Amino acid sequence: MGHKREWTHYNKQLVNRGKIHFWISPKALKNWFAPRCKKNGHPFVYSDQLIQVICYVRFKFRLSLRETEGFISSFLAALRKQLRVPSYTQICRRMKTLQLPKELLERHNVTDIVLDTTGLKVYGEGEWLAEKYGGKKHWRKLHLAMDMKTGKLTLAEITDKHAHDTSFLEKALNNTNRRKGKVLFDGIADSLRCYQMSRNRNKQLLTPPKKGAIFREEPELKPRNDAIRIIRGFGNDQIGKSLWGKFVGYNRRVEIESMMSRWKRIYGGDLKSRCTERQKNEVQLKAMMINAMIDA
Repeated sequence: MGHKREWTHYNKQLVNRGKIHFWISPKALKNWFAPRCKKNGHPFVYSDQLIQVICYVRFKFRLSLRETEGFISSFLAALRKQLRVPSYTQICRRMKTLQLPKELLERHNVTDIVLDTTGLKVYGEGEWLAEKYGGKKHWRKLHLAMDMKTGKLTLAEITDKHAHDTSFLEKALNNTNRRKGKVLFDGIADSLRCYQMSRNRNKQLLTPPKKGAIFREEPELKPRNDAIRIIRGFGNDQIGKSLWGKFVGYNRRVEIESMMSRWKRIYGGDLKSRCTERQKNEVQLKAMMINAMIDA
């Protein structure tokens, strides 16, 4: 059966996106500076928690590094707090080495997931020349996996633009539990390898078979054969695929498309960072912010 959206809850989420709340706890002020530790070189002045919060502010309001430094300085001045603020160069350097959680959600709570991929623009060297005289522009692939029960992101990862859309499927499956569940992916996942990975994790892969697909004997492809049989029974056309999606629950894949749209409305369709390490942390931080918004 189709999934019915809870509009009251959804409307509250939309309203909460525009709210601006700053809660300054004594613990946050206490952890403003980094704890003392023995290591080679000059120790960090500011804590990872502070750099993480500053990055949240930067990405939420789409600020440059210099604007972010000014925003935090003026905010502390309004609170009459005599605290030093990291410079924009410190924020940039520390973002590369931030220690972030490896998992967005605890895997034992995640049973059913839905996945999708989109492109993000990267501004870098030669961008002006490509804009003026033509040429290849730089972009990365953003892979997202979402828990169907809570609507939270379980995985957010970027890869090179030449990477296949299913290259992150195994990692997304490893972030789920071993209970019987479903994995929703678009038609690009219609391959024996994807069905095998899903079965190894005790998940049923729901993806529309390719046009002209035939029955196959591999035991991993039994869900695929069932999908072909149902689609043929409904007329073996686009309407048949749509009815199959409603019948097995594949129509809920629209939720990840809504998440992609939500991501780009909040953060834009680009990456602010240039080096790969900072880009990975940027995507991870943005995913953590979206999950926090859902909790709020």
